[in-house]
Amino acid sequence: MVSGTLLCALSCISPLFPPAVASDARGSVRPGGAQKRGEGAQVRPEWKLGMPVRSGNLTIFPVTSDEWSATERFITLDEGLRSGGVTVSELGGYRRVRGRGQSGQSDNAEVNTLSLTNRSGKTLILLAGELLVGGKQDRIVDHDQLVPSDDTPIALGVFCVEHGRWQGANASFGHSQGATRPPGGARNFVGGGAGGGAGSGQMANPAVRHKAEVQKSQTEVWSQVEETTKEVNAKSASGALTRAYDDRKVSMRTAAYVRDLKERCSGKNVVGVVVAVNGELVASDIFASPSLFRRYWPKLLESYALEAISAGKGGSDGVDLIAAQTFLTRVQGDSSSQGKDGVYRLTEHKSGNESSFELEDVALHPPLLVHFNRIAAR
Repeated sequence: MVSGTLLCALSCISPLFPPAVASDARGSVRPGGAQKRGEGAQVRPEWKLGMPVRSGNLTIFPVTSDEWSATERFITLDEGLRSGGVTVSELGGYRRVRGRGQSGQSDNAEVNTLSLTNRSGKTLILLAGELLVGGKQDRIVDHDQLVPSDDTPIALGVFCVEHGRWQGANASFGHSQGATRPPGGARNFVGGGAGGGAGSGQMANPAVRHKAEVQKSQTEVWSQVEETTKEVNAKSASGALTRAYDDRKVSMRTAAYVRDLKERCSGKNVVGVVVAVNGELVASDIFASPSLFRRYWPKLLESYALEAISAGKGGSDGVDLIAAQTFLTRVQGDSSSQGKDGVYRLTEHKSGNESSFELEDVALHPPLLVHFNRIAAR
């Protein structure tokens, strides 16, 4: 376990959750009322909620910690695809999905399952909402999980985020395939989202992640993708979520958020963030170490920016600090877990349309909390 002294990120992060409310130069926060009834203690007592930074209608609270664990044993999806150590391809056994018309052609692919092989020599982290671009249609990972290095392919559960396409010259994912897109489809590549640069990958915005993680419904995912691309005026013939990132006008707006916020939440001890749009809390993403957070921060920030753009201007600019702190706690409700013995455990706590998720590496003793995510419907 590594320890360090809490530092400020460009004078924007307070090392302690303050008893009084301070104002950021770009916006305001409000003390609000009492904490939500039934909310428990923080998942990790060492987490500290910093003062918020704001750009437009997007407010982000950095989460710092003076204790963390080594995370060099892990590889991210983007790193694995870029190095070739991780491969993802279509899986046999295509099944027609009800609720949307498919092309009608019968082949050996399957909408909600792909084949993944991790030969990287490290444990692969997969986060719900990570975009897999390519194959016969774009997908997103359906839930957080860990995949040990092994030559044996595994079945990967996914949701489709491009309902209007079921074709492709190549069955694999993770490399440029712009020339294989049908007319009207979005460009097909990993990376290249505004501000991230080639190879940085993309993440579904919180509204789409919510439909996948919490609702666990393909129909709801399709509907939210359609709503998101409609709100940002970036619809395509194939209905691809990636069009929302690829569209030039949307990219420019996303890049403005990234320029304004990226470095302001990149302090040495930052392990995650709590996010609000139009004054409404929508998500938290917190990791086992600052270095692991930094590996995900560019594409997470882009996804939060897309959420802010699609939400439009509305509601209140102020954010309830005490309510924000509840996003460091588990949702108080029904709990369930899934995973693989000796590899990982994913625990969900759910109440209504809000859930929290804890991804743990159970190969370590004691188990390591790799990623905590709390997400609510907007």
